[in-house]
Amino acid sequence: MATGKGQERTEKLLKTLRDWQGIERHAIETTTKIMEKTDNLLIRQFMEIIRNDSVQHHRVQQFIIDSLTKQPISLSHEELAQIWEEIEAHDKLERKTIELAKECKKDCRLFVQESLLAYLIADEEKHDLILQGLENYKRNMSKLG
Repeated sequence: MATGKGQERTEKLLKTLRDWQGIERHAIETTTKIMEKTDNLLIRQFMEIIRNDSVQHHRVQQFIIDSLTKQPISLSHEELAQIWEEIEAHDKLERKTIELAKECKKDCRLFVQESLLAYLIADEEKHDLILQGLENYKRNMSKLG
């Protein structure tokens, strides 16, 4: 682990991530309780979306914590090259879903459905952003070696 100021920053980051995980656990609990108290399908759907996102956030936070405390993240040129064509093909699918969702939203005049479509667009754009991050990682790998 880092020393001096680097170690202090890492410890602060770890503490913040762990605090954040506590908030995500609380969000999981509260959304579950709300879902148990209502039969309204819209509220249940919204709470399920939030709960599932909180579960995933908690997992990603733990991955970051583990990468700082247990095992650093690694990805070799070979590992990335082995699956790169599949990643590119998947990225095309993600972009197509964004186009379809935007087309649906443009034609939708109902508030609830439009809100859910906006959520889907944001989520699909998030997937595209994640894949762009891998592409940036690949590009930087190429510069280094």
